[in-house]
Amino acid sequence: MIYSMTGFGSARVDVPNLMVSIEAKTVNHRYLDLHVRLPSEFQSLERVVRKVVSDNVRRGRVDLFIKIDLTREEARMEADDALISSYMDLTRRLQSKFSIGGEVTLEAIAKFPGAIKTTNDGLSAESLTFVSQHVEGTTREAIGQVRQMRLKEGAALMEDLDQRIGKIRENLTTIEGGASGLLQHHRESLVSRVAELAPDLKLDSNRLEIEALMYADKSDIAEEITRLGSHLGQFSDLKTRQEEAGKRMDFLLQEMNREVTTILSKTSGIAQVGTKIGNASLEIKVEIDKMREQVQNIE
Repeated sequence: MIYSMTGFGSARVDVPNLMVSIEAKTVNHRYLDLHVRLPSEFQSLERVVRKVVSDNVRRGRVDLFIKIDLTREEARMEADDALISSYMDLTRRLQSKFSIGGEVTLEAIAKFPGAIKTTNDGLSAESLTFVSQHVEGTTREAIGQVRQMRLKEGAALMEDLDQRIGKIRENLTTIEGGASGLLQHHRESLVSRVAELAPDLKLDSNRLEIEALMYADKSDIAEEITRLGSHLGQFSDLKTRQEEAGKRMDFLLQEMNREVTTILSKTSGIAQVGTKIGNASLEIKVEIDKMREQVQNIE
C-alpha cells in the first residue's frame, strides 16, 4: 500500500489520577525526523514514544505534542528523630565546651540539613510505569489515526499517478509509431538531398540503403523505448511495496526523464517524424515533472 507523508491524529485517555492527551502531525521529509514534546518531568518516556512511532512510520517529519496531568498524594512532612537527636547532642557539647548560651529553637532545628523531609516529592517507579503504559497506548492510537489519513491520501496520490502513467504510455505508443518510420525517412531524405546537389548522379540503391541505415542507427531509439516501458512497469509495481516506495519512485522517474531526454536528442532536427516524436516526448517530460512533485510526499 502507498502512504502519503502528510497526516494528523489525536488521542486522549482519562483514568483515575491521570490524563494523557497526544496530538501527532506529519509532513514530508527525506528521512524519519521525529520531534517529541513532553513535560520535563516525563522526559524519560520519550524512548517509549519513539519506539511506537518508528514501528509505524518510515519517513516524514513527525511532531508529537504530549500533555500529562498526574494527580498525586499530598506531600507529607516528616522529621528524622535520630538525626535531630544527634544535632541536639552536638549542639549541647559545643555550648558546654565553648560556653555558648542560648536555646535551640524549632526554627533552628528546621534548618538542620536533612532534619525535616518531604515525602512524595518525586515520581515513584510505580507512578512512572503507570504513566508510561498509558502514554504508549495513547501514542499508538494517535499514530494509528495518522496512518489511516496517510493511507487515504496515499490512495489519492496513486490515483493521480496512475492517470499520468496512462498518458505517458499513450505518448510512448506515439513515439514507437514514429520510430518505425525513421529508416524510410532517412532514405527519402538522402534521395532528396542527392537529387538536389547532384541531379545527374546515378544512385546506387545498395549504397543508398547502407547510408540510410547508418543515419538511422545514429537516431535509433528502440533501446530507450524499451527501457522507458520497463520503468513504467516497475513504477506501477511499487503500488504494493511496503517500504521506501517514494524513494524508488523518484529514482525511476529520474531514469524515465533520462530516456526521454535521449530520445529528444537523437530525433531533434528530423522533420515530420522527428516533430511527432519530439512533441510526444515533451508531453512525457511534463507528466514526469508533475509526478516527481507528487512522489515527494510518498512514504
